[in-house]
Amino acid sequence: MTAIVGPNASGKSNLFDALRFLSLLAQHDIRTAMQGLRGEPEELFRRTSAGLSKYMKFAVEVFLGETGTDMFGTSFATPARRLRYELKLVLLEKPDGLPRGVAVKEEKCVPLTRKGERSKAILDLNPSYTARKSAFIETDETGEALLVRQDGPKRHGSPKKLPINEASRTALSTVTTAEFPHLYALRDALTGIRFLEINPQAARKANDRFEDRVLKPDASNLAAVLAHLKEKTATGQRPDGVLSDIAADLASLIPSVTRLRVENDPGQRQYSFNLEFVDDLTFSSRVISDGTLRLLALLTVLNDPDRRGTLCFEEPENGVHEGRVPALIDFLREAAGTPALPDSPSFQILLNTHSPKVLHSLRDREVVASDSVYTIDPVAKLRAVRTRMRQYLPPGMSLFDPETHLTRREIETLLQKTLAAA
Repeated sequence: MTAIVGPNASGKSNLFDALRFLSLLAQHDIRTAMQGLRGEPEELFRRTSAGLSKYMKFAVEVFLGETGTDMFGTSFATPARRLRYELKLVLLEKPDGLPRGVAVKEEKCVPLTRKGERSKAILDLNPSYTARKSAFIETDETGEALLVRQDGPKRHGSPKKLPINEASRTALSTVTTAEFPHLYALRDALTGIRFLEINPQAARKANDRFEDRVLKPDASNLAAVLAHLKEKTATGQRPDGVLSDIAADLASLIPSVTRLRVENDPGQRQYSFNLEFVDDLTFSSRVISDGTLRLLALLTVLNDPDRRGTLCFEEPENGVHEGRVPALIDFLREAAGTPALPDSPSFQILLNTHSPKVLHSLRDREVVASDSVYTIDPVAKLRAVRTRMRQYLPPGMSLFDPETHLTRREIETLLQKTLAAA
């Protein structure tokens, strides 16, 4: 679990936007991916006093599981478990300078070797790194095509060549089977990034039986997900299955809660849910408070036995009494630190917050501080604002770079600021 802590307008949400964009680009063409983001396509490119940048670049390092299964049931292994993926997009313009589209300019995916690995924890988890040095994806020498290479024991033939002349989608998004196991696993990891932006009004609604069984970002299919979890986990000894765990966790945050129930209406062919409270009081989802619904949706994700990938959650403190924030952070920490089932995929949680109460509930190593600073271009003498993210100062570390590390007290002070000058 990692929490991005900082004042408003410090770039916390931009990090989530970047992850969302990478996730969408791994699934769709660029135009469709951009429609799922804030603003018009050209507004996503960095704008400074010097003008609009024509490029945007991304780099992400991913730690994969040892094995996986593609959508057709084919199993595969990924010996090179740590990959680095890089992407560069270009803003295309008309002769008059107006934007006409966005295309892939460069794309690259390479395995990280033991020599290049900086994390001892990763080395301990993956003691036998592959000796492979060639890239899984790279731009050819001409800059006009992307080379996509097969890997594993069945690797054969020349790499797949994709023209890059104004490419409208990434090479990674074209990988749909385990024919390219490492790239398929990378695509699966990026598309598995989930964003929880709960809309209480949407979460209240009843759902039909054909609704998606994975919780949507706005929690509009919460009733169907709860029904699916009950059906999947119920036993003779525990007829409500994992719903009992969700109710117990919710009761630790809202003590008057006693039970969570899912209703199946055969006539309407719909699922709905309600909460039971002390004194035999029962309230349907239509009248449950917004804060309670928000907590219920989050706890549903955390208690899902199939939870996996990365969960991005903004402002966990919303709708939670200050006295219950430490318990909520404990639930998040436990879900991220413990596999749902033996040998199940890892589960990562990224939080965004500007709450001092949340900060006080976090351990030092869970904190990344975010703020905005002014920078001066030494050549053009123009001023710009950029986001800076820094880790906590590890115990015993006396000499440090203030551009990369902060003490706990400095992070607390940072929350009181809106803009720092550099």
